[in-house]
Amino acid sequence: MALLLTAVLSGCGEQKKDTKEEEKRIFQIESVDEKSGLQRMQVSRVNQEITCKGKKYRLSVERTPADDLPKVKSDRGLFADNRISVKITRSDGSTLFTRTFTKTDFASYLPESYLKRSVLEGIVFDDVTTAEKNEITLAGSVSYPMTDLYIPFKIAIDSNGKMTIRKDEDMGDYTPIVEDSTHQ
Repeated sequence: MALLLTAVLSGCGEQKKDTKEEEKRIFQIESVDEKSGLQRMQVSRVNQEITCKGKKYRLSVERTPADDLPKVKSDRGLFADNRISVKITRSDGSTLFTRTFTKTDFASYLPESYLKRSVLEGIVFDDVTTAEKNEITLAGSVSYPMTDLYIPFKIAIDSNGKMTIRKDEDMGDYTPIVEDSTHQ
């Protein structure tokens, strides 16, 4: 009887935890189209001052759902993918780097089956890696919508505005997958 009671109580505790996780994910959704069921994530804007090699920069990151990108179908429904615009300006106001990302920027590291069922979820400033590597480093993720399953990436921008994207392999060695010298 005690074993049965323990199993029931444990099951209830897990259900409560799962419900809280589900509530967090639901808050990520901004809208759902009534006709198509298309779910769009919230617009997200971050504008922050960052430091690299003792120099101050202004980082702006904006995520917006993009209805013109291919839709993503999963067991949780139909989702709009996202575009994420990144702009880094120097303290004098000049632009160091500007680019708008989609998940195709990371496609060479994503299996086709994952690419079809995932969205570009986010890009954030990585202050720890920036300090260690002495280059502005952003962390990006391509994920299955409304889950915790994702593939992480590092986006490094050097002092000349040159970008390199690397798959994040548990913070170990990185293999460059994209190099882009087009910057402002």
